[in-house]
Amino acid sequence: MRALFLVILFVGMLGVSSYATSVSVSTSSAADRAGLLTYIYFENANAGTTSTPTADTSLAAPSTTGSYVVNRGNTVYLWSTPFSTSRTIPAGSWVLDLWALAAKSGSMTVSILVTNAAGTTVATVLSSGTTSSIGTTKAQVATTFSGSSVTVPANDYILVKLTAPTGTSNPTSFTIYWGKAQLTDFQVIMSSNTA
Repeated sequence: MRALFLVILFVGMLGVSSYATSVSVSTSSAADRAGLLTYIYFENANAGTTSTPTADTSLAAPSTTGSYVVNRGNTVYLWSTPFSTSRTIPAGSWVLDLWALAAKSGSMTVSILVTNAAGTTVATVLSSGTTSSIGTTKAQVATTFSGSSVTVPANDYILVKLTAPTGTSNPTSFTIYWGKAQLTDFQVIMSSNTA
């Protein structure tokens, strides 16, 4: 009987010491903490050389390929598809994902705008940025920019403006590749939740 009492007392002491620290239990889903929905606009034709939008970019990855050259001091434009309804895009990270090479290592300047079909700027997401360094060998060059919140009206476009800088210290040209296995694109935040 005395041995049984000692065993019970010992087990009881183990139980008290095992739960001496209070434990807080809570549950949450990943969506409660953070969420992100991104649209990716793939380049599927040679970029435009005017600021008037054309159907250059698609939400579907292209099956064909191509490339184009941007000479020093020149600008080319990539467009989203036209927005069917007005949409507000939250502030956050925008990604420009180029497959490119340069005559010598260097960077292009980047602006991200909202324009209407006439090419008139409606709003500015990024007034001036710089790509990551583009080398002399064809490679993927992804650059993340911090963009402000913007509303894109119905039938308007997101426009990415790429300029090869002037000056003899900069490359004489950049070649941008697009299409299958060289998916030049830009990635747009469509919704986010950071609660």
